[in-house]
Amino acid sequence: SPSPVKVSRFMLRSLFTNARVKVAVASGIALSAYVLNTQPIQAQTDEHIFVINGFYMAMREKYTKNGSSIYYYLVEWEPKKLSWEDFRGKVLGATDPTTAEDGSLRKAIFANWQSLGLKGEPNVGDNGVHASASPFEALAERLNWMGAKLEEDDFGKAMLSSGIPKDTIMAWTKDPQVEFDGKKASLFDLLEDLDYEDCLAKSQSIAGVSGSRPSGKMQAYVFLKPHAVTGPAKQLVSKKFAEAGITIYKEGSLDAAIIEKDKLIDNHYYAIANKASLSKPAELNPPAGKQEEFAKKFGITWKQALANGEVYNAVDGCKRLGIDGEQMDKTWGAAKKAGNLLKFGGGVYAG
Repeated sequence: SPSPVKVSRFMLRSLFTNARVKVAVASGIALSAYVLNTQPIQAQTDEHIFVINGFYMAMREKYTKNGSSIYYYLVEWEPKKLSWEDFRGKVLGATDPTTAEDGSLRKAIFANWQSLGLKGEPNVGDNGVHASASPFEALAERLNWMGAKLEEDDFGKAMLSSGIPKDTIMAWTKDPQVEFDGKKASLFDLLEDLDYEDCLAKSQSIAGVSGSRPSGKMQAYVFLKPHAVTGPAKQLVSKKFAEAGITIYKEGSLDAAIIEKDKLIDNHYYAIANKASLSKPAELNPPAGKQEEFAKKFGITWKQALANGEVYNAVDGCKRLGIDGEQMDKTWGAAKKAGNLLKFGGGVYAG
C-alpha cells in the first residue's frame, strides 16, 4: 500500500480539488464536506472540513474583491405614471436577460454588452442591473446600502404612520416567513410588484393593524452590478429612466472595501448569507432526523463535528483552506454534480 502522506494545513489548498462529497443542512444553508482521500493521509490537520453555503462565496466575491464596485441610483416617480410591475418588467426587464422585454435595461445591456464595455456576455446572475422588487424592499435596501434611518425615510415614515410598529418593520427587512391567509410565506414575496398604496394596505393586513394610509411617490433602489459598471452603461440607465419619467434624485458609487466592511452584500442576500457569513455553524440546529442522516453519510455526528472544530461557514472556510470564492465555487459545483446532497430542510443544505 502507498506510504502515508503528511499534510499541513497549507497543503489543503492543492488537495481541495479532490473533494467529492457534499451534503445540504437547513433553511438557506448548504453544507459541504471536502474529504481528502486520494491516498492514505497522516494528518497534521483534519482530513476533512465541512463548509456551509460554499456556493455563496463566488457571488459575494464579485462585490468584495479589489477593484469592484456598484453604481447606485435612488429613483422616484408618480404612481399614476408607472406601476411597479411595469417598472420591473418593462423598464428593468426579466431576470434572464435573454427573455427580457425589448427596450428594457437588461435586454439592452445583453444585446449591446460589448459596446457598453462589459467583459463578458450577461446571464441570469450577472444581468447588468438590480432594482427593488417592491416599495418595501426598496426601503429595506435604502436602510442597508445607504444607511438610511427608518424614521427619516419617506416610505419608512409612511409605514409607521400606517400603524405598523418599528420593530415589525425592522424584522421584515430580513424577509422572514410570515403568516398570511392561513399559511406562511416570504414577506418580500407577499409584497412583490405592489404599488405604493397596495403595499401599505397589505403590510397593514399582514401586521394585523388598520387605519389611514398616506399617499406618496414610488421610490426604488437601483444599482449597476460590478460587471456592468462602465461609463456607457451608466449613460444607458440615465437615458432609460428619463424616457420612463423616472427621476434620479441621488446617484453614486460604493466600492468593494465599503461593501466588505459594512457587510452590505451579505445583508442584501441575507437569507443565503446569514448562514454563509453572518452566523457561525454552532448557531444552527438541524432536525434530529437530518442529524442522523449526516452521521450515517459522514461517519461523524453533527455535534462531534462542531466540537472538533471541523465545521465552517463559507467565509471562514475559504480562509481555513486558503482559497478564494471562485475555487470554492468550482469545488462546490463538483460536489453538487456528484449528487451527494442532504437537505436539512427549508433551504438548508449540508454536504
